[in-house]
Amino acid sequence: RDDLQSVTLDEPWRLRVAAAQAYSIMKTRDIKSFERVMEFMDVTYTLLPRLVPPIKHMKIIFGLKTKVCRGFT
Repeated sequence: RDDLQSVTLDEPWRLRVAAAQAYSIMKTRDIKSFERVMEFMDVTYTLLPRLVPPIKHMKIIFGLKTKVCRGFT
C-alpha cells in the first residue's frame, strides 16, 4: 500500500495509482476499505481544491461515512 500522504502533483503517477485503487474499492463495494477512499478524497481535495466544489466534497465524504457506519452495524 502506498501512503496517500506522499501523493503530490510532482509525481502524477502516484495520484493515478491512488485513483485506480479508490475506483477498485468503490467498484467492488468493499465497505471495509471505504476509509481508504475517504483518505484519497481528502488528499485529492487538498491538492486540487477546485476539482470538486466544497459542498460536493462534504456530501461524498458524508455518504461514505454513512456507508461505513451501516456496514459495520
